Amino acid sequence: MQKNESVKHSDVIGCQYQISVLRDDFVPMVLDALGKVNTDKVWAKTAKTSTVYRGKAIHVVDCVKACFSHIYDDTLPYITMTATFFKNSSDDISKDCTIAEDDVLLNDTKKAFNVLGRMSIFPLGIVHYEEHTAAIVALARKRNVGIAEGHYANDLEGSVHDLFGLVNDILAYGNQHLENYALNMSMTIYGPEAVKQ
Repeated sequence: MQKNESVKHSDVIGCQYQISVLRDDFVPMVLDALGKVNTDKVWAKTAKTSTVYRGKAIHVVDCVKACFSHIYDDTLPYITMTATFFKNSSDDISKDCTIAEDDVLLNDTKKAFNVLGRMSIFPLGIVHYEEHTAAIVALARKRNVGIAEGHYANDLEGSVHDLFGLVNDILAYGNQHLENYALNMSMTIYGPEAVKQ
């Protein structure tokens, strides 16, 4: 995959995430899910505690969603993922970054299950950020994602496809309106809740 050196910083997103499973043998499960993700359109690195993807937002989200979906099993009682999506307008995209020439998704997983989530966005270097947090809430409602507003973060509930669709919507909004920001997400697959559609 070639690097497009002329790409605008607004197109570049980084994500660090980790997945936990309530089982003693969770490590092979996580590694197996990671191994099934096609990362040809992002820069990827997995360390002992987390994985980082860098590239176009749509492909970064596609890879994170794929890993989370691959590890889903309706026999598992509890799976959780925490992720931070980060945009830095001064980031050096000439290294540790792969920019795909197109928007064709390589994973686009179809597995369907329900997810409980929690989300907070942090616009950096902005004093009055309320309009941006309000815009994010509006995006969730437009996606028909259940949202309960709270202090410091908002609780979410919906299908895995709707929640990751919302992530794409938020990143597109952030890339258009914010120079620097961090989006913190947690998603949980919790036993019987996961089979609700």
